Amino acid sequence: MPIRSIRSLSLSATLIMLTISLMAQTALTQDQRLGWWRDARFGLFIHWGPVSLIGKEISWSRADYGKSRYDSLYRRFNPTRFNAREWVAQAKAGGMKYVVLTAKHHDGFCLWNTKSTTYNIMSTPFGRDVCKELADAAREAGLKIGWYFSLADWKDSDCRNPASNNEFVGRMMTQLTELLTNYGPIDLLWFDYEGSPSPAKPKQVYELVHRLQPDIILNNRLEVFSPDESHSQPGTYGDYATPEGFVAGFGQTPWETCTNMGHQWAWKFGDTPRSLSESVHTLLRCVGSNGNLLLNVGPDSLGQFPALFTNRLYDLGSWIKPRSEAIYGTKGGPYTPTDSYVCTQKDNKIFLHILTGTDGTIVLPPLPVPIKQATLLTGGPVTFRQRKENLELVIPTAMRDSIATIITLTIDQPAATLSLIRPFSKTGSLAYTKSARASSELSSFLHNADATVDDDPKTYWKLGRRRDGQFDAYYGTDLSFQSAKLQALFNSTGWLEIDLGKPQRVGQVMVNAFIPAKTSAVTPQIGRFAIQYEKDQQWITLMSGQQPGSEWRKTITPVTAKRFRLIIQESVGSIGIREFQLFPPKSTN
Repeated sequence: MPIRSIRSLSLSATLIMLTISLMAQTALTQDQRLGWWRDARFGLFIHWGPVSLIGKEISWSRADYGKSRYDSLYRRFNPTRFNAREWVAQAKAGGMKYVVLTAKHHDGFCLWNTKSTTYNIMSTPFGRDVCKELADAAREAGLKIGWYFSLADWKDSDCRNPASNNEFVGRMMTQLTELLTNYGPIDLLWFDYEGSPSPAKPKQVYELVHRLQPDIILNNRLEVFSPDESHSQPGTYGDYATPEGFVAGFGQTPWETCTNMGHQWAWKFGDTPRSLSESVHTLLRCVGSNGNLLLNVGPDSLGQFPALFTNRLYDLGSWIKPRSEAIYGTKGGPYTPTDSYVCTQKDNKIFLHILTGTDGTIVLPPLPVPIKQATLLTGGPVTFRQRKENLELVIPTAMRDSIATIITLTIDQPAATLSLIRPFSKTGSLAYTKSARASSELSSFLHNADATVDDDPKTYWKLGRRRDGQFDAYYGTDLSFQSAKLQALFNSTGWLEIDLGKPQRVGQVMVNAFIPAKTSAVTPQIGRFAIQYEKDQQWITLMSGQQPGSEWRKTITPVTAKRFRLIIQESVGSIGIREFQLFPPKSTN
């Protein structure tokens, strides 16, 4: 090799090492990388592809429609009215701060100019790189841009094929490299999981992504083995959790609900958007629970958002704009959410979002600091009475908002310094908001022990992964999360413990269990179980039984104790415990 070539290679290697070194020195922490996303609170999800020609669900309709027919749709996909700037303008009009596009869904169709497969947008009559145009338009308008990317590919016969999965992974990594190299700074990568472990090792993917885009943020679906894991834990290789189709409970774990403005992810014939009130409430419940909302709209086969959805986006943005102070850049709390209100905070202001109609007087648990001023966010004073036992706010009927009334409470210290204020108990359980712990937990949020003492049946504790499970060995295999083999990687026995803080007399026990629907592999159920209490540092069994229903309440011989346990001695399937409630003996009067 000529000396000049050797020197050129040496200089190139030096420059690469210097660049890597500088990147490492300037790499942001996870909190710093998540900063813009936490402040944004609201993003637009876009599910789109050739499937919009037939109005069926993206990817999931492939088998029923006919795989070869579905896979041929791209040959006549020609969305001549696609305009990336219009999409971005409609996102901004709706109050969204970032956009996430399905660059590749499970069906394997690629919306960019990829060299890895001919099954892409450049092979259609349209022949334009949608990802490039959208990325350019988003940055031009000041919005963040992200790609949805399915780790699997149902069209590719090598995907999870024991003989050739490595070849598939190579193509998939090439696709990621293209998406993270050819389109400038990419702010977010939204991996999806479709029921089986990732075809590639999560660490391998994670390292590639961060090497190409050091400041990017990732959702959590790289390494999950069940939908409940995707809903509730960022994991080792994710920055935030992704509950799907529902608003999660309050928590400090970063999370984002993804859901539809309409009734299908992809465009659907005759679909209508959800009401303005429902859309606003979904956003406020996410923000008030300390999470984000990624709201989906599916464009039609011409590349346009349906008119009804465009109108709803404008209505949504118009409602948000004069109330933006209470939404963007806020945190949830200090009041935690209820069915009728949620709360956000910023600096020395607390914003109460009243979601349901009242008679004019709102009664809340007491606020432990003096209120300097109470006003409607949109203008006008609010009468308030602070007492030791509660806080009363009075809103004249004429001043209430038909969708959500927002009250600003100004205090003399940062609201973030206050402890969380839980709602009044709906059940009167002695265990409400008390300390809870468990032998194992699926996550530290949504499916942890605390979920059983929050009076909220939408959250529930689930047993966690077995410590001896060889999870890494299952990546690249074609095993559903419903299979007995994968479910066996999670604990089937364990205990849940409630500490009442001081000895209390208990005469009734109620357990609300989550029992999922039967699958072809297993019939989920709790088998043997027991209720115990601690006495003289020993656990005494109060009662035991077999196969309880989803909710059971038992009157017991009254005992006085500080700590109680629910012991699951046997279970099958992905069961959970929504609530573990303890009550005083019934009065004999």
